[in-house]
Amino acid sequence: MQPSYEKPIEVSRRPRQRRIEVYSPKLKRRVTLFSWAAHGVWLLLEADPAVKVFCERPAYLEGGAGRLIDFWVSRGRHAKFWVLSPAEPEKLAIPKSAHGVSVRIVRRADLMAFDRRIDNWSQILPYRVSFARYPDGRMQKEIFERLEKPHRLERLEAAFHPLDVATVRAALFELLATGKILAPDLDSKPLGLMTMFRRPAK
Repeated sequence: MQPSYEKPIEVSRRPRQRRIEVYSPKLKRRVTLFSWAAHGVWLLLEADPAVKVFCERPAYLEGGAGRLIDFWVSRGRHAKFWVLSPAEPEKLAIPKSAHGVSVRIVRRADLMAFDRRIDNWSQILPYRVSFARYPDGRMQKEIFERLEKPHRLERLEAAFHPLDVATVRAALFELLATGKILAPDLDSKPLGLMTMFRRPAK
């Protein structure tokens, strides 16, 4: 059985090092990150319904001269360590596994390929965070039922007028984050009123 990581290793921020504080709806706790690359990966993890749980800075690499692993990512039965954008000489020294867990190297090019998804989810997450304490299950059910046929965002919002748009979007994005509905355009087009949402194919 693979080890589980729930608490990040506490580290002191170096002088002039970036510090980004976010709230994770998936973990239901605050997450501290130290680079925009880590912030982008956090958004991808929140966006992926297959990711059940993750942890930032879960452990040190074995024999890595103090090199912190950036994320532990679990999809249920399978988990991996993610190491972000190592320099070329450092990449050669990174083992294929550590502490009994396989290691995935995430290159800068990997993140650039998901630029659109990252940007869209940077707009989605604030709605989920704002309504995290009071999710509207009834609204989610009504939206899911309406999506028996695909709907654009503008049509969904109009259907629930005069309710606050933020309430509708928070419920919609909760369904999206949990994989109950899909929005394939979010990987290639900006989030907007024309974004199409639908149920997964049966």
